[in-house]
Amino acid sequence: MTVEDYLEAEAASDMWHEYVDGTLVAMAAETMRHDDIVLNVVEALRPVARAKGCKLHATSIRTRVRATRYRYPDVVVSCEAMMDARQLEHPCFILEVLSESTADTDTGKKLEEYTKLPSMQTYLIVAQTEPRVVVYERDSGGWRVEVLEGQGEIRVACLQANLSLEAIYAGVNFGE
Repeated sequence: MTVEDYLEAEAASDMWHEYVDGTLVAMAAETMRHDDIVLNVVEALRPVARAKGCKLHATSIRTRVRATRYRYPDVVVSCEAMMDARQLEHPCFILEVLSESTADTDTGKKLEEYTKLPSMQTYLIVAQTEPRVVVYERDSGGWRVEVLEGQGEIRVACLQANLSLEAIYAGVNFGE
């Protein structure tokens, strides 16, 4: 399938698919815990993004990561204009919530794709089985990696804001 065919099919579809080098990748069904985490992050960062003139989107906005790769991050922030109503380029912050079916991709292919984007400043990989976040943050020397467990603050550089593990996991029940 060509990129053009993919974009045309996505425009007419009520389901989303990621596109990886000519292949459609179905989106996994989410859990309540996953949804709670995404909504918590949106609630914490959206007012800040708006105040900075940036856009924050969750799950439904396609992000071009390479000429032949399109993803739907769980949360994405861009401070640049959108390509169209369903797609953006130049993200500065992306968050993916791990699940059994996506963990390898989130920590492998997506990590590689996202950290190669010149606009990216922060990539978070968020566990949904325990309060644990792997933070990839770009600084003058390249990418710095930090693992936060239980508590801590994450700097969201492009928004000049902090995001706490407490905010990410507010109301999340790990016993479910």
